[in-house]
Amino acid sequence: MHARAKRLPMLGEIDFRSNGIGFLRLFFAAIVLWSHAYGIGGFGWDPIGHVDDGLIAGMLAVGGFFVLSGFLITRSYETVGNALRFIWHRVLRIFPAFWVCLFVTAFCFAPLAYVHERGTLAGFLAAPESPLTYIARNVLLVIAQPNIRGLLANVPAPFMLNGSLWTLAYEFGCYLAVAALGIIGIIRRAPALVAIASLVLFCSYLGLTWHFAVRGDTIGLDVFSLFVYFGFGSAAYLLRDRIPMTWWLASLCAAVLAGTLFTKAFLFIVIPCVSYLTLFAAMRLPIRSFDRRMDLSYGLYIYAFPIQQLLVLYHLNALGFAAYVLTALAIALALAAGSWFAIERPSLSMKNLRLRKLPSFGFRRPAQRHE
Repeated sequence: MHARAKRLPMLGEIDFRSNGIGFLRLFFAAIVLWSHAYGIGGFGWDPIGHVDDGLIAGMLAVGGFFVLSGFLITRSYETVGNALRFIWHRVLRIFPAFWVCLFVTAFCFAPLAYVHERGTLAGFLAAPESPLTYIARNVLLVIAQPNIRGLLANVPAPFMLNGSLWTLAYEFGCYLAVAALGIIGIIRRAPALVAIASLVLFCSYLGLTWHFAVRGDTIGLDVFSLFVYFGFGSAAYLLRDRIPMTWWLASLCAAVLAGTLFTKAFLFIVIPCVSYLTLFAAMRLPIRSFDRRMDLSYGLYIYAFPIQQLLVLYHLNALGFAAYVLTALAIALALAAGSWFAIERPSLSMKNLRLRKLPSFGFRRPAQRHE
């Protein structure tokens, strides 16, 4: 008799109640802070930034975020089985903390910068680009007014109060796309179509990369890549029972990334490799249920940038890169904790608020812990 072939472990075996996703999200947020520190703090580009635009490490981390988001958000829709309730959950997760961040930026961070630069608060509330219009114009996630009263003109990353918020509109757009796919029945009846659509997006990205990036023009490619990352995460969830999670495949992805890091080929293989490594780490990392008591990843992401800008404005970057990064990380984590306990957790407690007469789309499953 022939020995029975050893069965490969599949992504579908991931334990949704105990995995490495919480740790990965916090880790990715910290990597974004670290990557931004080079440019914001005036320390030059991050060590692998010269491959493209100086923020490669940060963009890889954001890509990992979007892979996990696609994976978890698709599961969330499948679990909820109701498009309107699904959107309600997504609104509660994104908007309340975002709105408070806008307010804190406009009426805490910006006044500190204004006083430092001009020695007075006189004129701070005047138009144009007032703190009030900063909140009003950005309230729907699209950052239509990135600055207040021309602040931060003389720092290495000028005129940007919070340069990290731009990704949130695209993320929420992906949430709406999942809801649309659920409403028309694709998530339930034809999940393979999601994988096909993701591959089409990826091939389009490859074509655009070939046409533009090899010539040094990457405008728009970073945004496009986020949709591909999310699509890969969504397709991975729906086809999870067919995706092997093995050390040799993970090692191959890591080796390919490392081997092409300083070449243009990196741009063509980075998305599938990062997607696989992210999901492999989510399943295999020994650090599990890291966010069971509190999830600081979102708060760290949305508060790190303005804190880093203020530290530069007050010349704390003169203490050196390590001190600058650690100081920014400590302050941002403190604000993230405040955001979680005062805003995010209370908002999420309203997820099961009774909403009557909502049409049900897709299908229902027993309630499970989900993003």
